[in-house]
Amino acid sequence: MPTLATSPRLRLVTLCVLYLAQGIPWGFVAIALPPWLAEHGLSSSDVGSVLALATLPWTFKWAAGPVIDTLGFRAMGRRRPWILLAQGMMALTIGAMILIPDLTQGITALGWMIFVHNCFNALQDVSVDALAVDLLTEKERGTANGLMYGSKYVGGWVGGAGLATVMAGSGMRTALVVQTAALLGIMAFPLLLREREGERLLPWSAGKASQATQAVASSAASLFRDLLKAFSLRTTLAAVALALTAYLGAGVLSVVGAVFFTKDLGWAAEAKAQWDGWAVWLGLLGSVAGGWLADRFGAKRIVAAGTLGLAAVWLVFALLEPYWTFAVALPWRAADAVGSAGMIQPLPVALILLEPLLQSTMSVGLFAMFMAVSWPRVAATQFTAYMAMMNLSTTVGHWIAGPLDEALDYQGLYLAAALLQATAPLALLWWIDPAQTRRELGDGSA
Repeated sequence: MPTLATSPRLRLVTLCVLYLAQGIPWGFVAIALPPWLAEHGLSSSDVGSVLALATLPWTFKWAAGPVIDTLGFRAMGRRRPWILLAQGMMALTIGAMILIPDLTQGITALGWMIFVHNCFNALQDVSVDALAVDLLTEKERGTANGLMYGSKYVGGWVGGAGLATVMAGSGMRTALVVQTAALLGIMAFPLLLREREGERLLPWSAGKASQATQAVASSAASLFRDLLKAFSLRTTLAAVALALTAYLGAGVLSVVGAVFFTKDLGWAAEAKAQWDGWAVWLGLLGSVAGGWLADRFGAKRIVAAGTLGLAAVWLVFALLEPYWTFAVALPWRAADAVGSAGMIQPLPVALILLEPLLQSTMSVGLFAMFMAVSWPRVAATQFTAYMAMMNLSTTVGHWIAGPLDEALDYQGLYLAAALLQATAPLALLWWIDPAQTRRELGDGSA
């Protein structure tokens, strides 16, 4: 039977399906759940607390790297046992939400269940990335990373627009059951496939660890010494600050936007989630285009363009506040954006569609730039640390959304987000030289 190590097509499909599994709960929590909570009377602070707990585990996922590298049941593969554990617990934690009698009344329990779920989702992410690093050849990596990232967007659409439709037609519990079944179904891929020939399929099966899985990792002390050296440069420290500020505005607006659209603009929760779901496809386009453009014009320029584009969209939207509720009729019965079939509000719809396009372009530029500034000797851990700081930026944005919402009106919130986006990130970009790390520390081979 082919293994993930011997079959390029099999490993590509498996990696993409596992990224799809990450995207479904992300779409549910980030797209479908916030407008549903707002429609059921929860405040911006309540929604922000839930979203902050959802993103918080991703800020310390870097800690899983050394654990995954050094511990495990290697007779079943170096990464596969961790993937199975994480995937199974992802399904279990979503299924456990069915036990909450009323999600709107048990908001604290819901928030902590989402937190625990995302601990395992983040563990799955690190494990799958480690598997990809182990098995993908140099010629496969570009295509594979693009398809994996795209699969997560597809999962976001399924979990967002798809589950929002299920929620509207059959209720929240049905949506949770469907999501749990999907995660368990995806678990069949790592469950029924070996990493390498001769390894055990199940704990009680015959087999043993292959020679490749017995590779000895660096000691913890050596790893941390190299990390301190890698983060001692002006460029790598500026990159940390950039990661911490890049998503503050987006984090704030993702919280207040749920309440803004449903309560102030009069959108149905299903309509908001469906438009967000369709916007995911523009996010996919932005990620593909951003990667292509970064290769040709440089990652720094793409980060700057995406950052300025986001700030400009929020600024223009804020300045056009008198026209937010302006609605037009469509010649067909489209998504119910404002409470009557066939009516949309052009400015809010444009905002929903442009935000993921520009944000994904910026994100792919950041990924490419952070890879460039990471020292090859500790590149995996260092790069994961940058990803964690980006997630922390979003989490901080979620946490400050409630206080800002109390201090500012919606026009002020969008102006503040534009100011945050156009100042600190752009200033920090000037301090980053992507070539400095390798120029001063070498390629990490010695």
